[in-house]
Amino acid sequence: MTDDDFEKFRMGHMVRTAEVWKRLVELGADEKSLLDFDFSFNAKRSQDAEALCAVLSDYEITTTRSGILRKSYVLEGKSGPISWTEEQLLKWVDYLIAVGQESNCEFDGCGALSRR
Repeated sequence: MTDDDFEKFRMGHMVRTAEVWKRLVELGADEKSLLDFDFSFNAKRSQDAEALCAVLSDYEITTTRSGILRKSYVLEGKSGPISWTEEQLLKWVDYLIAVGQESNCEFDGCGALSRR
């Protein structure tokens, strides 16, 4: 992925994350709400999936392998229930995108469940 493509990819996720935050607020969430964000990544090689798990070792991550000839890996984790601000959420997602890129894993997105 070129630098320009990565920046478009990154900004697309940042826009979608801001939209997720807006929708959560519309549903009654605020900066005191405990929100448990899930996240996922895709990897083409097991060593890339392992490298990302090592970087994100503070999170419980499950890895699922699929495919026979062309194996791929899906990594899924959760933030745990945390009170977030929009700014914190955007910084966290930006961090996830960056560590995914550094580990040759593609950030697939995130979502949340409210625990008011």
